[in-house]
Amino acid sequence: MVHTRPFEYEQDEAFIWELYCSTRTEEMALWGWSEADKLAFLQSQFIMQQKSYQMQFPAQKHQIILRSEQPIGRMITDASGDALHLVDISLLPAYRGQGVGSGMIGDLQKEAQAFQLPIRLHVVQGNPAFRLYERLHFIVTDSTGLYIQMEWQSLLQK
Repeated sequence: MVHTRPFEYEQDEAFIWELYCSTRTEEMALWGWSEADKLAFLQSQFIMQQKSYQMQFPAQKHQIILRSEQPIGRMITDASGDALHLVDISLLPAYRGQGVGSGMIGDLQKEAQAFQLPIRLHVVQGNPAFRLYERLHFIVTDSTGLYIQMEWQSLLQK
């Protein structure tokens, strides 16, 4: 059974780092960099990502996704303003493509529907998650360079 719990910095810091690195593995393999250069780059990007999320979404809800009480991913959302923002959802490679992400986003859609809010997100061009979001009825609302902006609206909002 998959469920979530609140992120706890001391307990989850190492896991979040491992998870972040796992999301960049394929990309990093293409660059031909030394291990030291990869590590330095990943550390700087990780820090910038965390700061960016905090600045853009100060009211964020940061959750750890668990299966059998083991951390397998994270989800960050922010319900401030006129939308529910899916800031980040990441899973360890062994749990991708098994319906975990779909289930988590489905629960988020139910929550958004209850509050009659759209869900908004940004996805990097070429990210395989784009297909998942399309299957879950997100539509492209903007595309600027590196990112695609998508939105989901419940039938109650239309």
